[in-house]
Amino acid sequence: MALPKRIVLDTDVMIDHLRGRLPSPITQMQGEFEMSTTVVNSFELYHGAHKSKNAGANLAAAKGLLSTLGRLPFDETSADKAGAVLAQLELRGISIDMRDLLVGCISLAHGFPLLTKNRKHFERIPELLVVTPESIDP
Repeated sequence: MALPKRIVLDTDVMIDHLRGRLPSPITQMQGEFEMSTTVVNSFELYHGAHKSKNAGANLAAAKGLLSTLGRLPFDETSADKAGAVLAQLELRGISIDMRDLLVGCISLAHGFPLLTKNRKHFERIPELLVVTPESIDP
């Protein structure tokens, strides 16, 4: 699959990278892709680091990784998109985790595909291009 050369990294992909799990799509994409994440993913990384047994080291690692990435905001366009998508899903009786909704709609509003290991979580968001680490070919 030919992907746009910019992508949003979901939290699960960043955690795997920080834990040294190979192959790391982040390492594979360096220099080839404009990599970003969302403010929601930043929150998730910080939350996990703060509650971990080795909070100091994990916070430093999270901050180090985040400093290398673009950060997409939850802005008015993202809020409108998230409200519309949630309303559509609710009408169909489909639930979605609020953080997944926000991450997906921020990515969509800014025109970025989302790289995640949890395709099922995000496929509920119409028009969002969801890719998995296995489909990355820089």
